[in-house]
Amino acid sequence: MDVLTDVLNTLELKGWISARRVLVPPWRYAFAASQDMIFHLLGSFGGGYLTLAGDPTPLRVEDGAVLLFPFGHAHSIGDQLTSPLIQVLHVNYDAQKHYQGFPETAEEAKRAVLCGAFHVEHPGAFPLLHSLPKVIHIPAEQGRTDQGFREIVQLIAREAAAPRLGTEVMLRRFTELLFIHIIRVWVEQQAGPATGWLAALRDPSISKALGLLHQSPERGWKVEELAAAVGLSRAVFSARFTRLVGEPPIKYLTRWRMHRATRLLQNNIEVEKIAELLGYESEVAFHKAFKREVGMPPVRYRKLGKPVSTTQ
Repeated sequence: MDVLTDVLNTLELKGWISARRVLVPPWRYAFAASQDMIFHLLGSFGGGYLTLAGDPTPLRVEDGAVLLFPFGHAHSIGDQLTSPLIQVLHVNYDAQKHYQGFPETAEEAKRAVLCGAFHVEHPGAFPLLHSLPKVIHIPAEQGRTDQGFREIVQLIAREAAAPRLGTEVMLRRFTELLFIHIIRVWVEQQAGPATGWLAALRDPSISKALGLLHQSPERGWKVEELAAAVGLSRAVFSARFTRLVGEPPIKYLTRWRMHRATRLLQNNIEVEKIAELLGYESEVAFHKAFKREVGMPPVRYRKLGKPVSTTQ
């Protein structure tokens, strides 16, 4: 099973282009912290520097780079570190905003930066987002090795520059695809030892085990069963899984079940049925597990009608 797809399907991700600026030296823009993820598609601006709030070390960024800020950290980008601040931009996802386009000449289009946001309906969206760094920087040369990634960036830039009928919908769909491509390229470009949920997907044995847990979360899995299924001893499997994923297999399974439960509770499904779907022998057992992980009973969660992190 494609575990990344399974988790991405639970994010209820929505993307949007919210600002565009033509970069004419000297320039420097600051971006306020946002509850949404922020991304930038940089044009041909001659290179510059990214400074992340709280980090004194600037990052050199070149033409055509793509930047993603998974936690919406405040930051600034400029052609020089000492360039005067032009404007503080607030980038966020606004579902009520109607896209009006950004009229521009061909030369302006080349030098523009497109700024957008990804809104996640379930910000506690299990381990995916928490496995990401403060900023993902994909240089143009890395993006060029992935034809799909390069094409989606070009499609967004063209659609934003020349809006037509359906542009609003097109940009939302394109930006959603952009997020998947950013994650895919970033994971594939990682080198050397790493930890975290995304790193676990690069380990064939642990990735297979994660696939089994996601495919059949209702099954009463035991560590030795998972170890046997991936061809490892119980001790080796348990240690490797915990090191890469950050928690033991059964703890992971419980959290994934609860994450699934929070989605199911948004529908008119009886709590007893949800307990059954997730492999609990009784509604009482499910109730206890849910309250322990989420911090409140299932019925109260349903009444609140809003996402709650399952990653405490």
